[in-house]
Parts: sequence; C-alpha cells; structure tokens
Amino acid sequence: MPTPTQPPLPNAALARFPAEVLAAYERFRTKGDAGAVESVVIAAAIDYRPLGAGAAPAVSDATRLFEDLAYDSVAVAELVFFLEDLFDLTIVNDEIVRVRTIGDLRACVVRKLALREGAKGAPEGRIPG
Repeated sequence: MPTPTQPPLPNAALARFPAEVLAAYERFRTKGDAGAVESVVIAAAIDYRPLGAGAAPAVSDATRLFEDLAYDSVAVAELVFFLEDLFDLTIVNDEIVRVRTIGDLRACVVRKLALREGAKGAPEGRIPG
C-alpha cells in the first residue's frame, strides 16, 4: 500500500519488485529517463519467468529468454502484456518474435517509447513522460 508521500503503483505487479526498480520506474515516469526503463525491463524479465524455472541466473544483455531463463510462450505473452500496460505501448507479434535476449527486449521497449515520443523532440537518452 502506498504511503502518503508515495504515489499509487500504476500496476499491482510492481509491488513485488525491489525498491530500486520502483525508483527507476518513477524516474522514467517523472523524468523520461531511458536508462530507468532498461532497469525495469530487466527486472520484469526476471520476475515473469515461468514458475518452477529455478533460481534466476545473473543476467546480461546476452541472456536468452528461452534457453537461459526457461521462458515459454505463455511467459513471453505475460511479460509483453505487463510491459505494454506499464509503459502504455503496443508490441506486435512481428516485433516480439525477433526478441531472443534481454538486450533485444530492452532495445524493443526503448525503441517503441522513443518512436512514440519522437515527434515531441526528446533529447538523446531521455524519453518524455
């Protein structure tokens, strides 16, 4: 439950994320910080792994969703729905089938946000919120 100084979470699933991820999301939301988006995407990719997948390995841009994080098609769909809802964007099937790694996923989300905001003239590294 949010405290009087803490805004309500836009998505209930964020409540299970670590405080630093919540702070990163808030930086994105209030300042358009593209680096913060990347932190949230990484945390979501770890969190949305299928149940019974075991402990999450250390991740990098090269970490593969299917082979390394034990994703299946249902987990991918849940992750995409979460990211679409959280960042108010749409990821179409043609885009998601090209995503193989955490780096691909991060790049896809950042690209979608930049395209959405591009007409507003966002400076490099900043996505208006």
